[in-house]
Amino acid sequence: MHLFDRKLLFVVGKGGVGKTTVSCALALAAARRGKRVLLCEVDGVSRAARLLGVEPAEPGAVGPVVEGVSVMGIEGSAALAEYLGMVVPVRRFLQAVIASDLYQYFVAAASGLKELMTIGKIFFEAQKTDARSGEPTWDLVIVDAPATGHGLQYLRMPRAARDAFGAGLVRREADRVVELLSDPKQTAINLVTTAEEMPVNETVTMAEQVRAELQMPLGALFVNRLHLEKFRVSDIEALWQASRRSRHADKKAIFEEVAARAEEESGWTDINRRYRKQLSQKIDLEQVELPLLFAEEFGLDQLHELVEVIEEAI
Repeated sequence: MHLFDRKLLFVVGKGGVGKTTVSCALALAAARRGKRVLLCEVDGVSRAARLLGVEPAEPGAVGPVVEGVSVMGIEGSAALAEYLGMVVPVRRFLQAVIASDLYQYFVAAASGLKELMTIGKIFFEAQKTDARSGEPTWDLVIVDAPATGHGLQYLRMPRAARDAFGAGLVRREADRVVELLSDPKQTAINLVTTAEEMPVNETVTMAEQVRAELQMPLGALFVNRLHLEKFRVSDIEALWQASRRSRHADKKAIFEEVAARAEEESGWTDINRRYRKQLSQKIDLEQVELPLLFAEEFGLDQLHELVEVIEEAI
């Protein structure tokens, strides 16, 4: 089953490995295939919208469309307020409730409430249909989740809510969310890592937790920012020799800098190769290898380069 044939894709990983970049590239790749895509950024700082070159909308609102991709920021408190707006029809009374100290204390003190409401909002968008045609509003919802520990906490909440409540509305709604998240034909949890020791160890643990504890389907493993250039030792030594022979300070400095960067790149290539092998041994998933792209400012042009790689790989 192709990754984009599902309804809901989560992108999870350790902070700093490029989850937002991969989420945006996936969204653009799916839109190229004619999918109506909603990209959700959870409790973030609107990196996805800015990476795509648009100003972020208010939390819970659909922002500008970029190449077929709509962007939405989701924040738990805003999702709860939106839900209350559905069940409390009198706006003045609703505003009074939300502004009250009791409400603010309740939101801050209720463990897991914001996470549960966030997942509820994602579920709502994934199931949303056009009022006139009855057609789904989105073919695909992609979720740029928070960093590993917090991201998994979001995914745990529906099952925790289901187990905590007896028969009733909350239990029924939680059952529906758990059913969607556990269905491999509709949902996939995608892992993002770099090929380095700490991210790889955390990713291996994360994969085990998603499968065993959360009982949710895994999609693809994205290995990001790979160094793929291995220079011959003889070539690097030739650069150092040229530096030593040079009588001109400028040329000498250039030879030294090129030789140092070649050594560094070869070193990183060796490190990445070792941890890519470890990932293959410990995580039985399709690997999508994304190269490190050198750019003064990473933006849409670089995203399109990654889209090309993703389209060839999946």
